[in-house]
Amino acid sequence: MTGGDKNKATGVATSVTGGISNLANAQFASVSGGAKNKASGFESSVSGGLENLANTIGSSVSGGQGNKVVGTAGSVSGGLENEAGNHASVSGGEHNKATGLYSAILGTAGQVQSGELGIWPLAP
Repeated sequence: MTGGDKNKATGVATSVTGGISNLANAQFASVSGGAKNKASGFESSVSGGLENLANTIGSSVSGGQGNKVVGTAGSVSGGLENEAGNHASVSGGEHNKATGLYSAILGTAGQVQSGELGIWPLAP
């Protein structure tokens, strides 16, 4: 643990760097900055933001607020209250949910992508 206030790193080889009230509590989990972020999945990470959650194997959240990954190797990059499932990703926007295997949502708002290999929005 380096810097910050009220941070906890309780798992094997975990790290918390800066921020306030962040928690890394699984093997090789890490949180870098922000506030009230939690990395609780094996090899999960949260980088900045507020109240983000990466609680599955290989999951990551980068910035934003209230984002979460609920599936293996999912990722969310910024935005507000987005959710990613197994091998799915959401890049920004708000209130988006990518739950289909290998699905992706690029920005926008309020989209749900539950089919396999789906991408929203589609390129022309």
